[in-house]
Amino acid sequence: MKKSILLLVVIVAAMLVVTSCIKPLKPTEATLEITSIVVSDNEATISWKLNTTAEIVSASYTLHVGEAEYESQETSKTVTLAAGTHQVKVEGEIKGKYEATYGQPAVHVESETETVEIMQEYGNTFLINLVEYMTGPAAAGVSLEVFDSETGALLGSGETDLEGKAEIDLLWFLSPGLLEVREVTVKAEKTGLAPSVLEGLAVPLIPSNELASAGSPLPVDMAINRAMIDPLDGSYPEIEITLLDGNGNEIDPTDVSTNVYLNIEYASDLEYDVWDVLYVGVGYVPWAGVRDFASFGMSKATFAIPAEIFNGDLPIHVVVYNYNRARLDRVVNLNFTAEKAEPAETFPPLGVWLWSWTSDANINYYSLPKEINGRKLHLDEETFEDLAGAPTEGNIFVQIAWDLPENLAGLVGFNIYRSSDGVNYKKIAFRTALYGFDSGIGIEAGNRYFYKVRSVYADGSESEDSNIASVVPLDIFKVKLLSPANNSTGVSRRPVLKWAPVDKINSNKVPVLGGGLLDESKIAYHYTPWIYDTVQSDYQHLLAVDSEFETFDFSTYGPQQVSVKFLDPFWLGKVMNWIFILNGQAYLYPFDQLEAFKTYEWGLDYAVATYYGYDEDGDGFYDSVAYSTTIDLGYDFDRWVNDADYYNRFTTGGDN
Repeated sequence: MKKSILLLVVIVAAMLVVTSCIKPLKPTEATLEITSIVVSDNEATISWKLNTTAEIVSASYTLHVGEAEYESQETSKTVTLAAGTHQVKVEGEIKGKYEATYGQPAVHVESETETVEIMQEYGNTFLINLVEYMTGPAAAGVSLEVFDSETGALLGSGETDLEGKAEIDLLWFLSPGLLEVREVTVKAEKTGLAPSVLEGLAVPLIPSNELASAGSPLPVDMAINRAMIDPLDGSYPEIEITLLDGNGNEIDPTDVSTNVYLNIEYASDLEYDVWDVLYVGVGYVPWAGVRDFASFGMSKATFAIPAEIFNGDLPIHVVVYNYNRARLDRVVNLNFTAEKAEPAETFPPLGVWLWSWTSDANINYYSLPKEINGRKLHLDEETFEDLAGAPTEGNIFVQIAWDLPENLAGLVGFNIYRSSDGVNYKKIAFRTALYGFDSGIGIEAGNRYFYKVRSVYADGSESEDSNIASVVPLDIFKVKLLSPANNSTGVSRRPVLKWAPVDKINSNKVPVLGGGLLDESKIAYHYTPWIYDTVQSDYQHLLAVDSEFETFDFSTYGPQQVSVKFLDPFWLGKVMNWIFILNGQAYLYPFDQLEAFKTYEWGLDYAVATYYGYDEDGDGFYDSVAYSTTIDLGYDFDRWVNDADYYNRFTTGGDN
């Protein structure tokens, strides 16, 4: 036993002697590699790894990023970098046991060079103006999202305020210096409304460090409609657009030198599916009131855009509605590059004048049919009646017209500009005609708006400004029928008809149509009353006419109560005749009173307020006219038939 123990001790001692004679490994086979580069905004975290079989005593590293150097004892380093492409390499000084034992210098190792790219932070700001329909009131509480059209990345979001406005900051991280503009998609959604989408809008990219001095937000006009079939349907129309020349070859939209044939096809899995309405606006957002091209109930359409008229960048708006009234505004950005001769001299348009319409008409264009192509509305009857027709806040749009300039040489059209302060103007349309329409997006009753027009020439140059005209669109008002009161009995057979204009919301308040900018006493109110025979006897409709046998206009300046006694021969000194209409023919009323104990209805056939602006350019004509119509049964004050809200029914007594 003692011999065995002694032998074991000898073996262990021998092993220790042998081991102490083995030299430690040199780290000459060491390599250094960059294992990851993680970029977050303008920071890059570079990690690396040392590969060797030697036992390392110490290691120090130098991270090279371009010309900069960073010392580190760790195998990872986070650095802040400027936007751009940077060359990255790691060097190391490695000391293992061999060097420590024999006093040798540290071993130098280097990684391969890698590339790290720091994206440039770009931005811009949208000021979105969103209205119901195109001429309706502000669309409040609508959720908005803005996406990059190429990557689908969310750039910003927001919600419209009570004025239908939302300011949204956009943010990109892109390679620096490669792009000047970026196309985006804007989606607008709210419960009960059909989606509205704006695609292909070109947005200038502004480096983030220049945003503070970039100026005003970029205005973006959009419209959204009530859902007509399914309020829960979030889909919207999609289209495919191809740009062809006259030989059927595809055109590069960034280099257009020939006529463009805009081929539009409805993108749907259903062969029979068609769009409800399609409008095309060359250089502006089209709508029912003004468009360059239109198509109804089709799945394909082609429109020609002449190259000789345009120069430079031009957005083409293709607006499509499906039967749910979901809306797509697809922007096609064209750059017309053909060289055109500069005009020898430019001449501005003359005599710009404005005509604004405010209406609460139940317009058929906006109405909600109960069934469309066999599909029922998902609304109960009460809701339907509440929603049908134009918004109660009214519809507003402005017509701009002008005279030709003194010289027409080289003239191809006109650019229309609008301003809310008379200083900063926004282009709202290009027109070849001598008039155009401002749809009303961004226009509010009671605010002043300024318009000017410039002549446009074949090379894209513009003339100086025309005269500047301004208009204050009037607010909506209502009419309160005072007497005879509704369902009154024992009424005089020569009743006194009384009515008064009232606030659109509160019938106990006097209306204010000019928003405090106009003298309300200079706003003219025009009316004409009719009495209707409800028993269907010989005398159907009774009304007053003037000395020329035209409908008598009961007009006042300012919102005053009006009264007129049936069959009186004068009103405010003007001659009146009372007639009845039978089978479309007019006759003088032959009696001296209404029939006894008979039921009639009375009301107004038109009620309209007008305001004439100043002759600011001194041509002898008013520069603007503003209309606000609440009733118009065929007198053309309104753009549409505008039914009365109600009539009063009364029954006569036996005495006068």
